[in-house]
Amino acid sequence: MEQSKYVKKVNALLNGKNEIQMLEEQFSTGSMRITVFPITTGIFLSLNEVVGTSIPFDENLYKYEMTTINQCISGRCEFKHPEEAVSYISPQLTCIARKRRMDSFHYPLGNYTGLEISIVEALLDENTKKNLDQFSIDIDHLLGKYLNDTETYIGRTDNKLQVRFKELYQLLDKKNLGRIRLKVLEIFELLISEDVIYPFESHYLTSGQAALARRTHDILTSDLSKHIPAKDIAADLGVSETSLKNYFKEVYGLCLSDYMKEKRMKYAADKLQNTSLSILDIANSVGYTNQGRFAKVFYDYYKLRPLEYRRNK
Repeated sequence: MEQSKYVKKVNALLNGKNEIQMLEEQFSTGSMRITVFPITTGIFLSLNEVVGTSIPFDENLYKYEMTTINQCISGRCEFKHPEEAVSYISPQLTCIARKRRMDSFHYPLGNYTGLEISIVEALLDENTKKNLDQFSIDIDHLLGKYLNDTETYIGRTDNKLQVRFKELYQLLDKKNLGRIRLKVLEIFELLISEDVIYPFESHYLTSGQAALARRTHDILTSDLSKHIPAKDIAADLGVSETSLKNYFKEVYGLCLSDYMKEKRMKYAADKLQNTSLSILDIANSVGYTNQGRFAKVFYDYYKLRPLEYRRNK
């Protein structure tokens, strides 16, 4: 679908009826489903569910500027900062962003589920502000607290706030707008009255460094039967091995060796469950020529031996 048509649909949601609405779209790099819950005039909650590594985005095409509060439920999402710096949110991190300098969203793990509270200040009328004031909620104060001297704030989520977001997420299946609205207001009040997002020393990458990590990922995962040394990839890409490993961990959330072990074990588990391939063939397909060694690594990961996993699943 053309980006302009997609943006028109999003803008239509913002100006639509006071009811839950859903938008599903397919792109060449992935698919996304957005379920939008109207909270009050100018404030929307969306459940964002993404399958794929990248979704196109151009904020300049949107009719309204938004400030968003993002809470990751699962997966990882890239956020771009001024000067072409990028960082990532994952579970236990909250991101509040006034303006997103994006041409696309990247999801390194290939899937993402997150809650996003969007505040469209241009749509906040005086009546809405008065209603919010009854709950001790001042949107200007809320945004000023976290975005006083920055466009994007990423912090570690306090347990109190994590619980509120978890409760909000669990409410969505029931589609009870009244309870959903109250929970969002509760989150607003908590963000204003208490310090529930702690400063988090995020290690920013440049867009180029993030691209090197993604290129490394593509090389390593294109054929899991091969073990390609990181130093060889680093040499080909013109960076040090240590730097490349650091870039990879920032983008994917795990050190390179742990990530590849997880990738291999999940691939092997899928083959055990869904094919009749021999355990030796599966071991070879994920780079283990020694079946005993493969069985040990698989057991360490799943607490079941390969044959037990096949029988149990």
